[in-house]
Amino acid sequence: MKKFRFSLDRMRDYREQLLEEEKNTLSRLNAARDQIQGRIEFLGREFARISREMLREQAEGTQISKLRAYDTRLDSIRRQQKQLRAELEQAQRKVDAQMGVVLAASQEVSKLDKLEERQLEEYKKDAAKEEELFISELVSSDSIRKQIS
Repeated sequence: MKKFRFSLDRMRDYREQLLEEEKNTLSRLNAARDQIQGRIEFLGREFARISREMLREQAEGTQISKLRAYDTRLDSIRRQQKQLRAELEQAQRKVDAQMGVVLAASQEVSKLDKLEERQLEEYKKDAAKEEELFISELVSSDSIRKQIS
């Protein structure tokens, strides 16, 4: 009996290649989302630092122009954070959509893997039957030879 060969091997290889490409895209999208999240967190720390500085200046008694400058910086950070949160939501939607693509591609590869397993099991059953038939013929021919001699 000839060696087992999965008939859709090339198709599975192609699907696995597509899956890897989709996973790479997902990784890039995750990295972009994480970068936005990092910028939001940095701005949060910067906001807290400036707020503490402003409170310290107020406690010490400072000019109103300095306090307005602090307030302007805090407003700028708030606007940046708002913009980044919108970008983060959009990035998360892209990640979620890509996750769906990766799952679908993974399921396609999985289906082909299961099909290969079934074909391999059938091949093994056929090979076992063929071997059994061969042994049966060998035993029959041996017993016929013994009867003739």
